[in-house]
Amino acid sequence: MHAPPLAVNRSAFPYDYARIESVVSEFLPRWRDMGFDAVVAIARGGLVPALMASTELSVPLHALSYSRADRRVSWFTVSQPPAKSRLLLVEDIAGRGTTLSDCIEFLRRQGYEFSVFTLAYDADSRVQPDFGMEIPMGFRAWFPWERTSITESFGQTRNCPDQPEYRYASWAIDLDGVLLMDLPEQQYAQALHETLAQRDLLLPAEVLPGLDLTDITIITGRPEQDRTRTQAWLNRHGFHGPLVMRDERRHTAEQTPQHKAESILARCHTHFIESDPIQALDIAHRAKVARVIWWNGGQALAVYANPVASLHLA
Repeated sequence: MHAPPLAVNRSAFPYDYARIESVVSEFLPRWRDMGFDAVVAIARGGLVPALMASTELSVPLHALSYSRADRRVSWFTVSQPPAKSRLLLVEDIAGRGTTLSDCIEFLRRQGYEFSVFTLAYDADSRVQPDFGMEIPMGFRAWFPWERTSITESFGQTRNCPDQPEYRYASWAIDLDGVLLMDLPEQQYAQALHETLAQRDLLLPAEVLPGLDLTDITIITGRPEQDRTRTQAWLNRHGFHGPLVMRDERRHTAEQTPQHKAESILARCHTHFIESDPIQALDIAHRAKVARVIWWNGGQALAVYANPVASLHLA
């Protein structure tokens, strides 16, 4: 079996649990009218949406197991749907591989009638599902149960990792307030050139996050015009990772959190450390599956920001 080609230059399209529930809910009225006898998940990606669907439809949940090495499909659950049941087959994504197509053939050989639902699919999917959400061109679906699958290092494994999956995480960090002291904004407004010169002389912070920072990606709100002096400071103090700066043609200073979130998704980073708590909340809201961590100069705190539609129901 030939593995599908690696995705290149595609941004992460995050599915947090709120989006997953929203996609499932969109199809529930139609599914209720279709008279399904059971829901069948493809483990493991299909388990969460299948559980939501089976609960809402009040039908049993079963699951299939798939072995990529030999393309073998088997029942993951002890229980199986009765013969001739009408099934809703659920997977997280209709991808370029053979998981979904082989599971479809397995159910077809056993004589089941079924429809296919995937949370995500696109024009290049091997199977076009009966129900699902088509993601925009140039994006890759990103699910919370496969957080590291979005990274380049995980992609190189062709879905056969030889290490625990958390080892394929991709980290990025903020600059000011993490690697060095963050000077007050009013200083820049009052004496820009003097403040920039003062910043260039600062030493790295005495307490740094407990990571190898020598080659880590830095995503900063500093404007692109500051690249030369920023890169010089980083080189001087032994930080040699990629430097992503704010393009003022795309994002104003006030849009710095948007710039950082878009950079995280475009570069497929799974974790980001931010020094400003307000920015951390904004970034967490925009880059939903990424782990956003607020660094207060000595402690790391995970940040979650889910929108509240109705305050009185929160």
